[in-house]
Amino acid sequence: MKKYLFTVLLVGIFGCKSFNIESEPTIYAPESAGFSAIELEKMKKNINSFVEDGKIPFVQTAIIKDNKLIHFHSYGYGDIESKIKVEENSIFRIYSMTKPIVSVAVMILVERGIIKLDDKVKNYIADFENLVVFNDSLDFKKPKADINISDLLSHKSGFGYGWGSNNYIDSIYAKIWDNKNNEEFVKYLAKIPLYFDPKTSWRYGVSTDVLGYLIEVVTGQPLYDFLYENIFDPLQMFDTSFQIPKNKLNRFVSNYRFNENENRLDKVDDWKKTRYQKVTLHSGGGGLISTISDYINFCLMLSNNGSYNGIQVLDRESISLMTKNQIGIINYPWDEGVKFGYGFSVVTDQSLSELIDSNGSFGWSGAAGTRFTIDPDKKLVLILMTQRMHPWSGVWNVFNDMTYLSLTE
Repeated sequence: MKKYLFTVLLVGIFGCKSFNIESEPTIYAPESAGFSAIELEKMKKNINSFVEDGKIPFVQTAIIKDNKLIHFHSYGYGDIESKIKVEENSIFRIYSMTKPIVSVAVMILVERGIIKLDDKVKNYIADFENLVVFNDSLDFKKPKADINISDLLSHKSGFGYGWGSNNYIDSIYAKIWDNKNNEEFVKYLAKIPLYFDPKTSWRYGVSTDVLGYLIEVVTGQPLYDFLYENIFDPLQMFDTSFQIPKNKLNRFVSNYRFNENENRLDKVDDWKKTRYQKVTLHSGGGGLISTISDYINFCLMLSNNGSYNGIQVLDRESISLMTKNQIGIINYPWDEGVKFGYGFSVVTDQSLSELIDSNGSFGWSGAAGTRFTIDPDKKLVLILMTQRMHPWSGVWNVFNDMTYLSLTE
């Protein structure tokens, strides 16, 4: 196994301590955190079976309980064809796990008084002055309410992704990713009718991409520069970026899609030829690449009320706002007993949900199978990395559920 520096921050009751670990991370005995080691071994075998059955190229998982890393596991190939194993420092496309990071950046600006949650977005992005709402007669009218910043954070803006339910709007969204930068992206978006009047419904989409551009507008900085100065640097997330530098290319993994007809994984982005070597559109909704260790640090900050290594990245009150139901009685279409906060889904009634997570648990996922959850009640953080586009939730469900069932206290 290659030697490298793996940094994990473990946060105690009285402060924080950084551990620099050669080769493999220090893993605390599961029993010290109230887990059954035998049951966790069973979980590992079960998630490994998804790799062995050819459903995913690899799986990498981490479990933190009471701020102790009690499980870290890698299995499979970062590139199947060349048999390159996934390593602890492998770099992944995290896609929509970018959204929580950019949402935190927005809340930093709110705390500093630079913006307010109820500010109208058109006050910062003039192109949004002329937004219209779709109707079947194609007689588009101005929205009944303006989009404010909280609508973007909670996906109540009326923007979408162009997925499947409205051929007129979807056909226009199809070309939005051809834009070269965030400013062009937002100008193009402003010409697309909203799916609904702001504040009246929930729809997953490019709202966080708009927030990424808004950060650039109000700070005068490129999005990455603001994220680096205010999140990546203080959290020691030094492998998180919008593009892969040449000196890290050999740590990047390939991305796959499952071919249902042939029952195999087909490569969709080769690590050696990846488009991530040159990126000009820095998508605030899905553009980042990262490592599991970087994302552990991000999750530890969230789970410790915004604090990391003695640095208060975000106030406790902001974390509380982000992890509460911010869509009210509006339907969240993907699970009963779950609502949406600012950048995360939030379990509000576990008895109605298919999830085993406690009430108050929050997290999100990415299009290539990356996912995390934070359970404040059990002081538990779970992170999974793989690279299969538009995965079904099978491997996550096994990892998540068997982890909870491994708890002994």
